[in-house]
Amino acid sequence: MRTREFESLVKKRCRSGDLTFPQALRFFDHLLHFRDPPPSIITFNFLFASMVRMDNLSSRYPTILSLFNQLARPRGISPNVCTYSICIDCCTRVNQVGLAFVLLGRLLKDRLRPNPVVFTPLLKGLCRNNRISEAAAMVFVKMPMLGCPPNLISYTTLIKGYCSAGKTSSATELLQKMIGEPGEFKVDAVAFNTVIDGLCKEGAVSKAFDLFEQMHSLGVLPDTVMYSTLINGLCKQGAIAKALQLLDCMASKGLEPNIVTYNTLVDGLCKKGLLENPGKLLQYIIYKGHKPDIVTYNAVIDALCKNEEIEKAEELLNDMISRGVQPNVVTYNTLMDGLCKMNKLENAMNWLDEMVLKGMSPDIVTYTIVMDALCKNGKPDKVEELLDDMISRGVQPNVVTYTTLLVGFCKMKELESVKKCLREMVSRAIPPSIVTWNIIIDAFCSIDDAMNILVSMVLNHGAQGNSACISLIKAYVKRGNIDEAMSVLKRMKQAGLKPDIDAYSPIKEMLLEMGRADDAKDLMAQMSEKKADD
Repeated sequence: MRTREFESLVKKRCRSGDLTFPQALRFFDHLLHFRDPPPSIITFNFLFASMVRMDNLSSRYPTILSLFNQLARPRGISPNVCTYSICIDCCTRVNQVGLAFVLLGRLLKDRLRPNPVVFTPLLKGLCRNNRISEAAAMVFVKMPMLGCPPNLISYTTLIKGYCSAGKTSSATELLQKMIGEPGEFKVDAVAFNTVIDGLCKEGAVSKAFDLFEQMHSLGVLPDTVMYSTLINGLCKQGAIAKALQLLDCMASKGLEPNIVTYNTLVDGLCKKGLLENPGKLLQYIIYKGHKPDIVTYNAVIDALCKNEEIEKAEELLNDMISRGVQPNVVTYNTLMDGLCKMNKLENAMNWLDEMVLKGMSPDIVTYTIVMDALCKNGKPDKVEELLDDMISRGVQPNVVTYTTLLVGFCKMKELESVKKCLREMVSRAIPPSIVTWNIIIDAFCSIDDAMNILVSMVLNHGAQGNSACISLIKAYVKRGNIDEAMSVLKRMKQAGLKPDIDAYSPIKEMLLEMGRADDAKDLMAQMSEKKADD
């Protein structure tokens, strides 16, 4: 086969999209053996572009760069700007930004003149690594210095980088600069969309609408994505009426809302409790020709649960399965939480069983929801059984799980379970938050053994332990147990903690109420001496 015929075959296979990596390597090797005439660099570029688009690039990029280096040797085939651009893109896709800059240096050394396409992957790589100042320097300094003025994609990439880094004000300034200094390109909807999305995520919806109006005045037409972004921003601020007005405006412009738009509205309406008939809205979405996805169903199931329409929520879960939409962990958690709140524990347990049968792994939220319900229903054995099952599945309990269990066990007066839970927390090195300490201490204030274990735990948590000990002292004072309160204070000092006025004051007040003024005076003197020593 002649050179040009083989090149045509290679290009055809590259365009087909079914070329495998081994086949590309064989094609590359065959091309290198043609001499009269030698193959065009364009054909090699086809191969490089195909290989970069293939899966498992992170393991294959060294091979691609090795092939590039083979071209760079004296074979009568010289890489051009496009070749370098593809290989630079390859490096940035696998987060090898340093290698990409090495290739840029080689391009300049080969006396090739870069175009904006070469810099786009470099800009994306820098922005992805939060090196925004370097990306800005490239756009405003390096590119012009190399005779390569930035194009619309260069500026839009930098704008996206600014927004991703939370620098929306810089993105807005750049957009205004683009508008104020029109060059060879016209600012398009993508640049506006990017900044408007960033402003909405920051809650600056009014500024987003100002930009929206400016865009109209410049003749840039908004698309469905932009309307969906603004509707989302309004919903998050609770401005549902304005969001619905914008939806009508969108329809008047001949733009059809997509499933993302509807999901945004459903979520906003549900969270504000404004969706009187969630199922009806779902039917309307289907009527409009859209296929509800998992986000839609989860939002509607959540709304039904909040409306205490739990049977409808269960029916909807079955309906979504029949429509080919598979529920996820969030779906099951939402439904089980609704069932547990309505004291339908058996139904919740059935859904948990079905979830497991379908090969879906319950998460920490799933277990905590059900264990909390079991505690409230006075079933400590089932709780411990579920806790063991949870751990055996590799789901590790956290501070919320243990707090739920501890409070539940305490209300059931299950002292042994309380002590077991506390010891497990110690063995797993799970540090309770101060809020958790207060909840636990308040719940345990009538159980002496549990309080003793709790004192030992509290004393091992540094500054957090200091606050927790104060809560313990207050709990003992509340019970009228002054000796135990003073014992905690003493053990705090022994453990190296530094009790302050908040630790001493409750004890002092109780001593005064008991008529032990001298003891109260001695206590405050101890505090003063301790403060002086510190």
